[in-house]
Amino acid sequence: MVNKDDFRLKRINQMLIEMAKGNFFYSLEPSDKNDNIASLIVMINMVNEEIQSSFIHQGFVSTRQTPQFFIEMSLIVDKDGIVEMANHKAIIILSRLKDDILGRPFTELLIESSQKKWIKGMKNFLNKEYLDTSIQLDFRTRDGLVISKSCMVSNFRTIKGNSNKIIVSTVLFSNREPFGKGLWKNAIKPRRDSKGPKIKLSHEDIQKIRQVHDLILNNLETDPPHLKELALQMGTNEFKLKYGFKELYGTTVFRFLIQERLRRAKTMIQYTSKSLKTIAHMVGFKSIPHFSRAFKEKYGRTPSSLRS
Repeated sequence: MVNKDDFRLKRINQMLIEMAKGNFFYSLEPSDKNDNIASLIVMINMVNEEIQSSFIHQGFVSTRQTPQFFIEMSLIVDKDGIVEMANHKAIIILSRLKDDILGRPFTELLIESSQKKWIKGMKNFLNKEYLDTSIQLDFRTRDGLVISKSCMVSNFRTIKGNSNKIIVSTVLFSNREPFGKGLWKNAIKPRRDSKGPKIKLSHEDIQKIRQVHDLILNNLETDPPHLKELALQMGTNEFKLKYGFKELYGTTVFRFLIQERLRRAKTMIQYTSKSLKTIAHMVGFKSIPHFSRAFKEKYGRTPSSLRS
């Protein structure tokens, strides 16, 4: 008799290998058991999410930089649900050979719950004259790892005017410069075309602001002190903290706190069985309605819909 634990341990091993290679877009499917391996799966998923997010915040941000959008996976699906085209990145991310994707049903790339969601929505996708929408899908790699993605779905018309094909794409958004491209200067100086105050941030200022960033991340469940008090604790002033934080991270301290609370909540909803009320309180939301509204505003869906 096949031991299910062997399958789970094999996938944990594969997940750790991918993380070691720097691939953080995978996750492990939650286990239906309540044992040590199930707990380990939850922890690995959460650590992976944290590492992935840390790369987003790494480096310096210019609030005037043009946002960049990168297509990760892109697949064309015909009216019968067969994959006709897949870009090279999709083949790499899904860890499949080209022949295992092309000419095969799109549903074979999805876990069971997403298969049902796709089959239910596909007819509607094809029947609409014009379609640009999004759908949350969980893909499965050849090794059984899960990739949860918010996919952009569009139909398009052939030369004969028929709308009988669908393009499914996953998009990575970034308005941050790559880490390690001469950004570690002794100071950050304002641009000449900047309309804001002319402030120079020294290396010491930058370190203090990064400490504020880390302090918030490590204490999401509690409200930080007022900015003036927080700045004094870190050995700087309120004005420099406000200006410097936005220059480094592209947002205000308060907005950063809220977005990180929501991101942590999303991870816990996906990978733990804790109640939504418990999760909301664990990440610092005192009001459940406020948590639900903020979550829907950020992710376009309610917290409970992630578990449906």
